[in-house]
Amino acid sequence: MIMRRFKHGYLKRSHAGSSFIEVAVSSVALGVIVLFGLDAYVWTQAFMINDLACRDACRAAAQARPPSGANTIAAYSAAAQQAADRELKVMHINTGGPYIQNPQLISCVWNGVGPTDPLPAPPATPTVTVQTSIDMRLPFPIVFMSQQVSPGGVLVFRRSYTMPLVVLPST
Repeated sequence: MIMRRFKHGYLKRSHAGSSFIEVAVSSVALGVIVLFGLDAYVWTQAFMINDLACRDACRAAAQARPPSGANTIAAYSAAAQQAADRELKVMHINTGGPYIQNPQLISCVWNGVGPTDPLPAPPATPTVTVQTSIDMRLPFPIVFMSQQVSPGGVLVFRRSYTMPLVVLPST
């Protein structure tokens, strides 16, 4: 017979095993919270890596110089594209792992003003805009309120940066 103390007396406990149920329910709840925390950690890391990759690619594109002798807008634009690609390849080597992978360059728009630019109103500050994406695979796909996650639990993060050009075509 299980007894517990109540107002200076003892009462017979009517629900045997209720503490076991409380422990089981709280363990399941804590497990879900831990799994969600691991997903949130990977989300944060993927966002941070994509942000860093995009910023570095944009900085490299802004400082890119074409091969000597090429002083055209197309040459500067191609050099910016190649520099951004090169930075993302370095980042791809450093991201290795099962959860965060495949950094890609989506676009690299060189908005510089060249000596023969036919635009009537050139931009006040020549810029380069780079957009990147990175794939993130959820370690424990937890779906709330019918959110759609692609097959395999892959989410795609996109980021874009715009920076002023450091190297401009000479006139």
